[in-house]
Amino acid sequence: MEQIFGNYYGIDWIAMTGSLIFLFLVGSKKRYAFIIYIVANIAWIIVNYMAQIWPGVIACIILIGLNIRAYIKWEK
Repeated sequence: MEQIFGNYYGIDWIAMTGSLIFLFLVGSKKRYAFIIYIVANIAWIIVNYMAQIWPGVIACIILIGLNIRAYIKWEK
């Protein structure tokens, strides 16, 4: 079981799954997809922080800001 979850306690799996769900939902024109991607990006920040991948942390912070903007500007 340790090999499945590895060093990141399954957070990487949550991040990956959330990212894929986001892509599916945004393709289906669902506004709440951006909320799911924000959660996925928070998980990616945790994983990148644990792995000390600082560009990844910064990229995910920027992506969170872009997702908030997209959520606000999404036409109903």
